[in-house]
Amino acid sequence: MSHDGASLGDGKTSVIAGASGGETAPSIGPDEPAVHAIRLAFLKGGQRLRQNDAAAQQGEVEGVHRMRTAARRLRSDLRLFRDLLDADWADRRSRELKWLGQMLGAVRDPDVMHERLRKAAGDLVDDLGPLFAMLAEQHASAATALREALEGEEYRDLLEHLSEAAEHPTLRDGAWEPCRATLPSLAYRSWERLKSAGRALDLGGADEDYHEVRKRAKHARYTAECVAPALDSEPSHAASRFARRALAVQDILGEHQDSTIAGRLILRVVAERPGDGPFNLAAGRLIERQEIVASDSRARFFKIWHRLDRRKNSHWMKI
Repeated sequence: MSHDGASLGDGKTSVIAGASGGETAPSIGPDEPAVHAIRLAFLKGGQRLRQNDAAAQQGEVEGVHRMRTAARRLRSDLRLFRDLLDADWADRRSRELKWLGQMLGAVRDPDVMHERLRKAAGDLVDDLGPLFAMLAEQHASAATALREALEGEEYRDLLEHLSEAAEHPTLRDGAWEPCRATLPSLAYRSWERLKSAGRALDLGGADEDYHEVRKRAKHARYTAECVAPALDSEPSHAASRFARRALAVQDILGEHQDSTIAGRLILRVVAERPGDGPFNLAAGRLIERQEIVASDSRARFFKIWHRLDRRKNSHWMKI
């Protein structure tokens, strides 16, 4: 059974709806129905996109980064609240946000890789011109596509759908239960997925397995950050601690993923320039440096993981 969010007739609903015009978003209390947390998540997400789309269109590095993060958080929120939302609606918004995230990532990733490899190259920079030229070309092409996308109808429709969800979401019955009763159990699902994948890793695991744990850690972190403000004091603090430790896992595996992708990228450019001796020599040394980072990140992961994988960090999810 579904309900239209407009039927909720108390003052908090009108405040949330009114905030979509640019006012400061309200806080949500643990006694309030989960629908308020859902609507607030969509309100904040839409605001973050709008606040950064002009900077992203202009190619500003931080604007692209913040907008990409906003899109990722919104997709995470959709997964968190999926059982309380109309499934078809949630799936459509997730696909739209995935598209937007890919457009933003195509601009952001070459920037990140350029900065990473230039720093790692050190005295090899002068011989690695073809690598940095390729990254610059990737960035320029992706930036043009992003500008067109942010000026297009698909992006405008997405913003409109998010605004509608912040005001009149179509929800399932569970959305009307108090936040303290509903949100922890929803968050627990993200931890279960992360826990199973994290505990299965070993030092010799595939790169893809490490990357999957990173993605799940990011979702678990976003989930904890989303629900923490709507919980009672003690579980709220515990959720914030969980988010910090999930971020540490995400960061160390981000180092592993970036170094792995960097190595593959360099090899691709090497394959295109078989006769360029100085470049290939420098590229080989740069690959070695990235392999060292990847190996070190794997070894460090397990210590950081064990700091997260403790009952005191997740007990708040079973209230």
